[in-house]
Amino acid sequence: MKKVTLTIASILLTGILFAQDYIPPTTATSAFKTKYPSAVVQEWYDNDNEIVCYFENGDNYGSAHFTAKGAWVRSEFTLTEEEMPSAISMIMKDKYPDSEIIEVMKMETPKGTQFKVIVYNPIEESDYAVTLDDTGKIIKEEDLNAED
Repeated sequence: MKKVTLTIASILLTGILFAQDYIPPTTATSAFKTKYPSAVVQEWYDNDNEIVCYFENGDNYGSAHFTAKGAWVRSEFTLTEEEMPSAISMIMKDKYPDSEIIEVMKMETPKGTQFKVIVYNPIEESDYAVTLDDTGKIIKEEDLNAED
């Protein structure tokens, strides 16, 4: 947990240090305050496609993505393996028994919640990204070592 928190904090700090004093549109800040009223904003960023807010909400660090008109697109949170829902954890253990979980992301969208789990299989020396819905159903599996 400390390693994940330090990694996220480092990323946020790096972003803050290189921020260009971006001021987001009022529509995005209003939408953010409505969605996460007690969150502490770390940084706003315009990535040309979306307006992104990096924030802290209690013990959770995340990013919220908005359109230029302020419509919420999605939010992403880094989770620990222990914070994964049990349905996700059981599927990952069954499907990837010899693999080590490297990263877990929770992605909330207007259509629902998904989880993206990055695993490393030491036997195959390969990394996989597995996207699951909140019930544990696998939506997409991607071999991250496959050549395009």
